[in-house]
Amino acid sequence: MVKQAEVISLPESAEHHDHNHHQLVFGLEGATEFDIAGHTKPVGSGIGCLLPCATDHAFRGVGDNSIVVLNLAPINPDQLLQPRIDALFNQSRFIHCSSELQVLIAALSREMQKNPDDALLQSACSNAIVCALQRHLDQQLAGYHRVRLPGKINMDVIDNYITLHIERKIRVSELAGLVFLSSSQFFDRFRLQTGMTPQQYILNKRLKGAQDALTLTDDPLIEIAGRFGFTNQSALTRAFTQHLNISPARYRKSPPSAIQP
Repeated sequence: MVKQAEVISLPESAEHHDHNHHQLVFGLEGATEFDIAGHTKPVGSGIGCLLPCATDHAFRGVGDNSIVVLNLAPINPDQLLQPRIDALFNQSRFIHCSSELQVLIAALSREMQKNPDDALLQSACSNAIVCALQRHLDQQLAGYHRVRLPGKINMDVIDNYITLHIERKIRVSELAGLVFLSSSQFFDRFRLQTGMTPQQYILNKRLKGAQDALTLTDDPLIEIAGRFGFTNQSALTRAFTQHLNISPARYRKSPPSAIQP
């Protein structure tokens, strides 16, 4: 029996198939590639594809990756959901998600991954994604999507992605892919726009998160280090002391309110 929703990783060896159900794929982490009718595109964070039933498609992973896959019957007993499914799967296509939709999909995917045997939760999360995506695409077609200044990076997208993945290493190429730039283009444009490199910006986010955790919780330093992407407690202490001129332990005892990374 085909699962309605699942979070999986794709192998690096290319495969292809079709199936008798609609399929909705979103990238969560890393990179994958999908080929639909001879058009090959990367599917990573913020990018997905809609595959109507009987659509032949090829796919492969690129290194470590994670995607969420929704499998939907062409005929749904829910009369309210059916028109949304019909509208989404009227053709195969690649799609780009807003930052708000990315956050929603990532959150619902985590719930589905944690509770793979909860059929009701799987169905509810899947339906929520379908409805949110259909509304998102309708707004784009109607011209309600936010207009961005030419050449300006959408920092909401960048900040949301960093927040979602703060516990692990974040590559410049991942951030560049979110705004459809090459790594070099993104690096130059980001530094011009923010006054710092992407990695400096990410480090500031990690340190700010660690500051808040030290102030608001009693969690041990080793746990805070892992939560905000530091390899160990020593790495947190070293970065914290170097950039804030105070150790995490001393900061916790008397956090200087004036210090902001």
